[in-house]
Amino acid sequence: MSSIDLAPWKMRRATARRPHAHPSPRRNAPPRSGFRRSAAAFLTMIFPAGVVTAALTLGAAGCGPGVSAGPATSSPGSGTGGEPGSSSIGTGSGTGAPTSSGGAPAVGASGGATTPPGGSGGSGATGPSYPPPTPPAGTGTAGGTGGSGTGFPGSGTGSGFGSGLTGWGAGGSRAGSSSSGGAPSTGSGGSGGSGASGSAPTSTDGPAPTMIPAVKGTCPTIASGSVTFAGQAVTVWAGAASATTHGPLVIYWYATGSSPQEAQWGLGQAAISEITAAGGMVAAQAKTTATGTNTGNGVWYTGDFDIADQVVACAVQQLHIDTRRIYAAGFSAGGLQTAWMSYARSGYLAAVTTYSGGTSGFGRPAAQDATNVPSAMVVHGASGSDVVVLDFATASANYEADIKAKGGFAIDCNHGGGHMIPTAAVPSVWRFMKDHPFKVSPEPYVASGIPSTFPTYCKIP
Repeated sequence: MSSIDLAPWKMRRATARRPHAHPSPRRNAPPRSGFRRSAAAFLTMIFPAGVVTAALTLGAAGCGPGVSAGPATSSPGSGTGGEPGSSSIGTGSGTGAPTSSGGAPAVGASGGATTPPGGSGGSGATGPSYPPPTPPAGTGTAGGTGGSGTGFPGSGTGSGFGSGLTGWGAGGSRAGSSSSGGAPSTGSGGSGGSGASGSAPTSTDGPAPTMIPAVKGTCPTIASGSVTFAGQAVTVWAGAASATTHGPLVIYWYATGSSPQEAQWGLGQAAISEITAAGGMVAAQAKTTATGTNTGNGVWYTGDFDIADQVVACAVQQLHIDTRRIYAAGFSAGGLQTAWMSYARSGYLAAVTTYSGGTSGFGRPAAQDATNVPSAMVVHGASGSDVVVLDFATASANYEADIKAKGGFAIDCNHGGGHMIPTAAVPSVWRFMKDHPFKVSPEPYVASGIPSTFPTYCKIP
């Protein structure tokens, strides 16, 4: 390092420290320009010229690193004053501009970093609406008139009872048998109801269920609206009672945070209208009894099946429903309840539909009637997408596998989306139920395939 002439600096420093009885007014005056030149020469010998120039420029401008610049004046900032004859770079964190050429430090006019204003959060992505919109009612092709069926025999006189069960779009025969010695006679077959797309696949109803519950206490008068069964409010859509009309019964279980009105989306208003026109009924319990075993996330419990039993018993007593056509359906927590009910009430359930339901870590009960495995239409979304705590694609697959292991029948409808009721599948739900009365045999979809009106994503696993 080359030698540096420090004599001018030493002389001025010594002079600055000489005591005076009466301080000169210039003692606190800014240093002369000669001092600044000497300081510049001194710093140039230690640092590269570019660094010194930048430092002096920053000192003159009053800028500290990483903060907003103070006013471009000679007013000193709040940093510690440098030795006379030098210009230092401010390094304080937001303390303002560094001092320039000595002097009493003062607070900078705009020292310190300015707090930036808070940013506005971006808008979240819009999720799917719930409940889904009511799908438009489909125009079904009227079912054919039921063919002539052999009526049940009269008591010794041979007079036939030809009305039988409602045809649901397909005329069918009922084999007669002798009674009290009378030969069976042929009665006129009942008129088939309106089908979603014409006649249902040919099948023969199995025997009537033998585990229909008995009425406990007194039944309320059943009519559309809120009806109290066994102390619990139930929303009901009901047809007119008739001793000769035997409509179906569907019990619906709604999702977490939903309401009984969800049945209008899960079944569709067209299906509800068809059920009630046939003298049948749709029932959705208003809230849980919270008794028994939790079947999901605390929305429904096994004690709620006792209310369902009373609904069934009273519907048989007052509306004379067709006991071979009792069904259940539900979404999410209601889908888990529906799957559980398919075991716990297999003694009278013919078929079920689960939307994002199935079986999970909550387990499954023993079958009430081991000889009957209710047919199931299992609707769900994609694995990893149809998830609300549970992955409902997995829960649905577990349910289907157990049905198959027990000799039952199920179709898998993976719509590939998230946790929802897919409107494209709703009309097919009622068609599936109509095609699957209690212990139907042979299975109609094995021989004929899934109806073409169903979504293409519905498969027989």
